[in-house]
Amino acid sequence: MDSPDDTRKVLIIGAGLGGLALAQVLHNHCVPFELFERDEAPSARKQGWAVALVEQVSIIALKELLPVETIKNLNTTSVNYETGDNDELAFVNAVTGETAGKVGGVAYGLPGSIVRASREALRAYLWQANSLRVQPNKHFVRYEEDENGVTAWFADGSSSRGSLLVAADGLHSHVREQLLGNSAQKPVQSQYVPIFGELDLPPQQYEPLRRIANAAVLTSGPSLRQQIGMLSMNEDGSKAHYFWALMLRRDDPTELADWVGNASSQELYDFAIKHSQHLHPTMNSFIKYGGPDAMIHPQPKFQEYVPPDTLPVGRVTLLGDAAHAMIPLRGAGANTAILDACDLGKLLINARNERNDPVSVVEPYLAKMIPRGKEAVLASRAAGNADGDDPAAYLKKFQREKQQNKE
Repeated sequence: MDSPDDTRKVLIIGAGLGGLALAQVLHNHCVPFELFERDEAPSARKQGWAVALVEQVSIIALKELLPVETIKNLNTTSVNYETGDNDELAFVNAVTGETAGKVGGVAYGLPGSIVRASREALRAYLWQANSLRVQPNKHFVRYEEDENGVTAWFADGSSSRGSLLVAADGLHSHVREQLLGNSAQKPVQSQYVPIFGELDLPPQQYEPLRRIANAAVLTSGPSLRQQIGMLSMNEDGSKAHYFWALMLRRDDPTELADWVGNASSQELYDFAIKHSQHLHPTMNSFIKYGGPDAMIHPQPKFQEYVPPDTLPVGRVTLLGDAAHAMIPLRGAGANTAILDACDLGKLLINARNERNDPVSVVEPYLAKMIPRGKEAVLASRAAGNADGDDPAAYLKKFQREKQQNKE
C-alpha cells in the first residue's frame, strides 16, 4: 500500500540544469520530490563550458517561482562576476573581424541583460542553494509504472516510489529509452562538427577578444561558426581562462565527426590551424598560442534530438535534453530546459493546491513542451545554415522575442 507521500511525490532523474531548476521550484513551494543524480558532486564531470541565460526568457520565468535571494545571487555564476562587467556577446565576421552587433551589456536584472554563466558554477549554485537535497551516486536502471504510481530502480539496488517520474537525464536518457522503446528515434549527428580547445591566455591574447565582447565572441563565415568564450580571470588580470570551438558545417558530417573522435592532439591542432588560417588574426591567434596542448580529449560531439510529435501521457515524462537536444548556436538549450522546469513546476504546484494527482499535469505540460522544444531544435539548426554565414543574419537568428509567461 502506498503512503500518502508516495501518492504525491515527484521523482526527478538527473541533476543537470533542468532537473535542478525543477527541484528548486518544487522545494520552494513545498511540493514533495526526490532528486537522483549519478554524479557524486556537481563538479564530478565536465558538462560543457558556459551558457547564456536570457533575462527575458529563463530568468524572468525563475523570478516568478524562486525566492528573491536565489535570483539575486544567480549572477554570481557569471564568468564576469569577479570583473564586475556586464556580460555581453558579440557577433563577428570571422574573416574580416568586423562586429555586426552585440547582445547583453546591460546590468543584471534589467531587460536585455544576460548572465553568461559557467556551467559548473551554475550547476553547483542550483545544487547547493536553499539546502536542496540531492541524492548522489544514483544510477538509474529502470522504472515500473502502474495505475497508482511509478517506482524507480537504481544500480545500487535501491528504489523509490512516487506519483510522477521526470526524466532530466540528458541527451542519452535511459528513462526515454525505456519510455519510447527500441523503435524510437535516436539522437543524430549535427551537420556541424566542432573542435574544442581550452587554455589560459595572457593579456596580450585576451584583451583583443575582450575589447570585442567581454563574455564571448561568436563568429560566422562560409560553412563555419566559432565560439570564443572567457570562463574566468585571475584577480590580478595576469591571465584569463578561455575555451574556443571551431565548428565546421558538412553535408555529410559522419566521416569528419568520427575522425575528430579518434584524432591525436597534434592532428586536431593541425586541422584547426588549416581550417582557420583564412580567418581574421584575432580569430585564430589563440589557436596558435595554445598549440596541441590546448586540445580537449575526448572532443564533445554535436548531436540533435527532435522530440516526437506526441509522447505518452502517463506517470513518466521528459524534460530538457532528454526531450529535445540542440546544437549551441542560438543559446537555447539551457533556457529551454529551464522553461520546461518552470512550466512543469507551476502545473505541479497547482495540482498540489487543488489536491489533484500529479499525473494530471502531464498532458498540459506536453502541449507546451513538445512544440517549444521542437522549434528550439530546428531554430538552432537553422542558425547554422548558409543564410546565417553572414554575421548580421546570424545575430538575427540568435535573437528572440521576450518570452511571455502569463498563463
